[in-house]
Amino acid sequence: MHVCLRLGTALLLLAAGTGIATAADGPRRSLTGPPTHYIDVAGKDYRLAPAHPHDAAGHPLDIRATRIEVKDSEGEWETLRDADIPVLTIAVPPELRDKLDWFYADATGWLAVPRGWKPQRTAVGVDGNTVFSFAAPEGTEAGWMSWELLPACLGCIYEAAQGVFPGAHKQLDALMETSTPEPVLDPKPDELQRLDRCTVRAAYPLPKSPPVRALMVLDQTGDPFYRELAIAMPASSSAVADFLLASFKDAHGGCGKP
Repeated sequence: MHVCLRLGTALLLLAAGTGIATAADGPRRSLTGPPTHYIDVAGKDYRLAPAHPHDAAGHPLDIRATRIEVKDSEGEWETLRDADIPVLTIAVPPELRDKLDWFYADATGWLAVPRGWKPQRTAVGVDGNTVFSFAAPEGTEAGWMSWELLPACLGCIYEAAQGVFPGAHKQLDALMETSTPEPVLDPKPDELQRLDRCTVRAAYPLPKSPPVRALMVLDQTGDPFYRELAIAMPASSSAVADFLLASFKDAHGGCGKP
C-alpha cells in the first residue's frame, strides 16, 4: 500500500474535480465536478477502435461498442483484441438500448455511457488510480460522467472518502500523523445517504452543470479501495442515469465486491 499522495495522483484527483481546499471557515472537500481540466486528446493520450462484444453464451451483441486503449507506464500503447475482451453480461432494458454506447478499457472493464458522449479523461496512474470521464457532445453543461477507482494509495483513498464516510478523515490524520479539522463537503449535498457500511449515495448541485448524482464506495474488508461514479444529466434523461447508477451499484456497491 502507498501512503502519500504523489504528484500524478494529485493531478488525477483534480481531473476528477475532487480535492481539498481551505476556506476562511475551514477545509472543504470538493465533490466531483465536470471534466473541464486536463482534457485528453484522441491519438495522443488514448486511441479508440471498434469493439465486438459477445454475451455469456458467445453470441455477438448488436450494440455500439468501442475499445479505449491508453499508454502503459513505459509509454507504449496497450494492444487489446476482441478475443481478450470479457463478455458483456449487463442486461439493458429494450427501451434504453439506443440511448447507450459501450466502452471497454483494461483499467475499467465495460462502461455504459449515454449515446454520443465522448471521452474527456482516460487517466491511469502509477498506483493504479484511474479516472475515466465523458461529456455530452454539447459540452459539460449538457451532461458529464466520471468513473473513478483508487485501489492502492491509502492517502488518496482516505482523502477522497473523508467528509462522506465516517472515520475516513481520522484515518487520514493518523496516516499522515496530523490533527486537522474534518472538511465540509462543497457543495452541500441535497442528499447524502448511507446505503450500507461501504456505500453512499449523493446528490448535489453544481454551477453550469445538470444536477449531479453519485455513488461512492469505500471498502475496507480487505485492502482498502475507493470507487465512485458521478453522473450529471438533465431530468429528461433520468431513466438513463437511473440505469447507469443501478448497474454500478449492482457491480460494485456494498462490501467485498471486486
